[in-house]
Amino acid sequence: MTNVKFYRTVPLPPNLSNVEIKKALDSTESFFDTLVTNNINLAGMVQRNTFSGVVSNVLARKFTENTEYKEFSDQRYPDLKDKTTHTGLDIKMTTTRLKGGEGHNGHSGWHIVTTYQIHKDGRIRFIWAGIAELVGFEFGIAKSDWVCQHSQRNANNSQRTETYVTTKIGTAKIRDGSLYLDPTNVIITPRLQKNREKISELPIPPFSPFYKTLSV
Repeated sequence: MTNVKFYRTVPLPPNLSNVEIKKALDSTESFFDTLVTNNINLAGMVQRNTFSGVVSNVLARKFTENTEYKEFSDQRYPDLKDKTTHTGLDIKMTTTRLKGGEGHNGHSGWHIVTTYQIHKDGRIRFIWAGIAELVGFEFGIAKSDWVCQHSQRNANNSQRTETYVTTKIGTAKIRDGSLYLDPTNVIITPRLQKNREKISELPIPPFSPFYKTLSV
C-alpha cells in the first residue's frame, strides 16, 4: 500500500483527488500481490517494457473503478477521460525515478507519470507519481512541452519507433507536480535541485518538492 504520509498537495485535473488516486495505485499493487499469492510472477515472464505496459493497463482499469476517469482509448490520447468535464488523462509507467513524459503522441492535456519498483517475487510498489497539464505539439515547437525524438537505423539494421519526450520544461512541470513521493526511494539530489533552479522560464511553484529546498 502506498503511504498516505507521502502524498502531496498539487494541482490535479477536475473531479480527481489524492484519495481516489491512492485507491487506484493501491488496487494496482494489490492486483499483482494476488498474482504472487497464486504463484504467478508475471514480471519474471515478460520483457520489462511489456510488463510496464501491463502495469499501465491495470492502473487504467483501477482508475476506472475508483475515480470519475474512465478508460477511453488504448490506441490514441487519452487513456482516461472524465465524462462530465471531458478532461483527458494519459498514463505513463516507468521504473526510472522522476522521469519525464514519453509517448507516441505528445498531445496537450493532463499526464500522470508513475514510477514503480519490482520485487523479486513479482510484487510491485509505487514510489513516485508526478502529474501535470502539458502543452502539446499542436501549438508549435516553440510552445510545446514535447519534442519528437527521431530514430535512425543502427548497425544491426534495426530502428526504434519515433517517440515524443518532454522538454526540460515539460519534465520540470511533471516533477513539480509530484503528488506522491517516497523519500526513502526518491531523493532530490543537489544536482537535481540545481538543474531545476536553472530553468528560469518556469518559476518553481510553492507546491513543488523543489520549492521548499530553495536557498534563502
